[in-house]
Amino acid sequence: MRKILSLIVFAVVLIGTWFLIHSSPSVGFETHSGIQEKLIALITETVSAQKAQARDFKIVKLWTETLEDNKVRAVFAYRFNEPGEGNEMTEQTVEGEAILHREPSTDESIDRWVVQSARTTNDSVNFVEGMIVTPVPGDGEEGAPENAPAASPPAATEKPTGH
Repeated sequence: MRKILSLIVFAVVLIGTWFLIHSSPSVGFETHSGIQEKLIALITETVSAQKAQARDFKIVKLWTETLEDNKVRAVFAYRFNEPGEGNEMTEQTVEGEAILHREPSTDESIDRWVVQSARTTNDSVNFVEGMIVTPVPGDGEEGAPENAPAASPPAATEKPTGH
């Protein structure tokens, strides 16, 4: 009796996994690819409009995942260089995500996806060439000269005298 029950359970699991593997996804590969292409164009246009000085624009990552039958999450990151003061360039990296919702369309052969929400989750700025900032001795003290040269930091082996 045990062997027959084991065989029936095995057959049900085997048939269930067969149907699971061969079922079509609710959002197909072509749809994900189309969403990614449109997001690249949208991000590129937005950065170009808001940051006219931006150079070397690059999409670092972009992927989409199905949340529900009519909902997709897109995660993205992009990077660009922007001129700062003088000849200094800053490299900015922006990460974010967007939630897209499928809306009904009059033409059933066309999927219409609308961005429900978009937000950036991490922005970082890297300076291509570092800038050294040293305090001016007596800065903020009364009677200190305004143009005093910057003092060099104490060597690592020096210890405070305690006076």
